[in-house]
Amino acid sequence: MKSQMSAEEVTKESIQIESMFDGRSHHGSFGEHLWYRWKTFMMLRRFACIGMLLMGAVFAMKTYGQGDKLANFVTISFILIGSIGYIRPMIWQMWSERKLRKHPAYGSQIEFCFSPDEVSMAGTSGVVNVPWKEFFEVVETKKGLLMYQNKKDYLWVPGYDFKAGEMAQVVSMHRVAK
Repeated sequence: MKSQMSAEEVTKESIQIESMFDGRSHHGSFGEHLWYRWKTFMMLRRFACIGMLLMGAVFAMKTYGQGDKLANFVTISFILIGSIGYIRPMIWQMWSERKLRKHPAYGSQIEFCFSPDEVSMAGTSGVVNVPWKEFFEVVETKKGLLMYQNKKDYLWVPGYDFKAGEMAQVVSMHRVAK
């Protein structure tokens, strides 16, 4: 993999890592994206879903099985809506991972070279050099690095591929280059 990048592309200031583009490395990246982009909404949704489940449980203890069809319907509805709302992000993550498996580079190793001017990515699908200004935002999370192309589309590099402090350096490269 290292032979795909020329010696001029690697400078003293650049950070080079190798990362697998597979399900193991990208599992949970969608959750990190959701938490970063929609933290307040995710917390409100979580509280609303738990509230619906609790209301359904209270209604079930008080009215279920007493022959009142409307009360039974409302009880089941609260429990169902609370459950579906709570698992919805998990379903979105499954769809996101399914979309990744269709990518031509899936299952291969990608070499990233983060330099002050650009990000160079080399893999089985070819070599791509992307200037920092093309990234909308670069974010360090607990589990990895999110590099946003726009507000919804991102590239993910898992945190275990970086050495200590390198993710913060990559984020600062993006800030300086913008």
